[in-house]
Amino acid sequence: MRGLRSALVVALATARTVSAAEPETSEPTTQVELTEVATVSYAWDNRDFQPNDVATVVNDKWGVWYNRLHGKVTSGAVRFGMRLDNAWYFTSPDPTAAALTLVENRPENPGALPDPAYFRLKVQQSGEELSNRYINWLYPAKIFVGYDAGDVDATLGDDYAEFGHGIVLSVRKHDELHSDDTIRGAHASVKTKLGDTRIRLKAVGGSLNPLRIDEGSGRYLGVDSSVTPGFLKITEAGMPRAIGTDFAPRGVNCAATATCTYAPDRVVAGQLALDFGPVELDTQGSVLFRQAPLTPDTVRSASTITSISESAKLTTPDGRGSLGLEGAVQNLSRSDGLNDLPMGHALYLSGSYDLAPVVLLVEARHYRRLFPLLANVSVANAREFSQVAWNAPPTTEAPYIDTEFGSFATCVTGGRARADYALARGISAFGWFGYYQTFGEIQANDRCETGDEFRNDVYDLASGFELRSRDSHARATLTIGARFDDTAEPFDTPLGPTQVYYREIYARYDVVQPIGGPFALELQGWNRRRHETLGPELTPWWEGENTVGLDWGSAWAFAFGTEYNTDVKPPTTYFNGGARYRPTPDSSIGLFVGQRRGALRCVGGVCRVVPGFEGVRLDASVRF
Repeated sequence: MRGLRSALVVALATARTVSAAEPETSEPTTQVELTEVATVSYAWDNRDFQPNDVATVVNDKWGVWYNRLHGKVTSGAVRFGMRLDNAWYFTSPDPTAAALTLVENRPENPGALPDPAYFRLKVQQSGEELSNRYINWLYPAKIFVGYDAGDVDATLGDDYAEFGHGIVLSVRKHDELHSDDTIRGAHASVKTKLGDTRIRLKAVGGSLNPLRIDEGSGRYLGVDSSVTPGFLKITEAGMPRAIGTDFAPRGVNCAATATCTYAPDRVVAGQLALDFGPVELDTQGSVLFRQAPLTPDTVRSASTITSISESAKLTTPDGRGSLGLEGAVQNLSRSDGLNDLPMGHALYLSGSYDLAPVVLLVEARHYRRLFPLLANVSVANAREFSQVAWNAPPTTEAPYIDTEFGSFATCVTGGRARADYALARGISAFGWFGYYQTFGEIQANDRCETGDEFRNDVYDLASGFELRSRDSHARATLTIGARFDDTAEPFDTPLGPTQVYYREIYARYDVVQPIGGPFALELQGWNRRRHETLGPELTPWWEGENTVGLDWGSAWAFAFGTEYNTDVKPPTTYFNGGARYRPTPDSSIGLFVGQRRGALRCVGGVCRVVPGFEGVRLDASVRF
């Protein structure tokens, strides 16, 4: 693999040199793009220690050099690209040292295991936890060759795909969440016209390819020969493998070992789009093929999942209004015939209209047994990848909402209406109101029964304003919001019966203000008062993130941040600082020093648990 990487660099550099030396002709020119992204980080003490908890000990005192080399060559209609990922852990926790730490901080418990036996147990548990963490890898994360002639586009290798509103299939990149999921296989699209009607046909098929290394935890997804039959031997060639250790020996199949954490899913999907101008009609469908589940839940235990939808988009002749509709069905099939569920369905609507100075937006959803297409990962042994999914049904909520608990979205009806009002030039106010009935939050409800014992009523509302200077250099946005989540029937808590399931009030702000010369001040924050009656904290708690930044022209930026969380999990305060330097528009160097709390991060309904961090991190990126 090291030779492969060297060959790529040499080949791309050579192609660039040859292209520059050729005289100008009518022949297609060859363009080369190289992007190098490198991260060096060291985590010392993440301050999340819990007695007897191995995972909180092995989160500390590890360092990595994580390198991503992107290369792309384009010559006329032909393109080739590859991304090589390289992780080298220059230091990592030791099972014996982790066990000693747990022994030294062991709470007194009369009648418990004696220290020698307890030590041996924790050495074994630490070894199992480390069996798929902090392992050095070099692998072809993404690779593709394509042909784009305008009306015909074909790709062999890795590519993205999203059909409709993401209900049927959504395999995308989310930079905010450090995720980059692709389909490794064949992709083709054709565009044509029939009279005034534009027609687009797209088809994809292959294996699903998530990023295999989680930056925040050092965990990786590994496969073995038992889950790579047929063409998967090709698509998984060179990818990280399950490695047996003294603590977690290899089993006869992937499910029998803690080191094997991913069984690649396969998908076939297609879309037919008819664009009549003011009206566009799309038909799309996908079939997800599963292997034996590494986590035996409802979705991962299905042998196939079929999703089909029809969507329509209508635009008014003056372009001021639009309406989008999508109806879908989803069927989960099990090869053993056990626990078969009725076919699920979904309806989604979004509409907007510009009534200047007012702009109205309405979104609504009605989902019944609409499940996320969760990746077939071992949640017990790779919990950091538990949220990876191959679709992203619209939530109709604000993009940052992270309080849809349990299986909220699999059985829900409701929506949100928003209005933006331009009060004057550069001054606008906005507000929204949302209401949802969900039947999958208070308790598990895969069959989506709609009795009151399953029902939660959720109200989500917010208002705010935005200020913007004439030159747009100064701006400020403030949002005040609240969320009320009640059950239809009382339930028991340690403090007595209640219908209060969750409460939240919050304030979000984003301010940019020039302060003279090349300097500008930036302020960002999100502060919340939360109360979850079934959570570990019986009383309300506060949490938030606040950052003060200073921009010095387009080259330098400095920031200081604070975070806090007053619930039962220590610690309560976090401090960090950072700097970024851009020597050229296509290159940057960033430094982060300090602490960040672990939390669930959501972007438009796609969520990921980000572990806590305390240490130093240096990022560098250059494109040439």
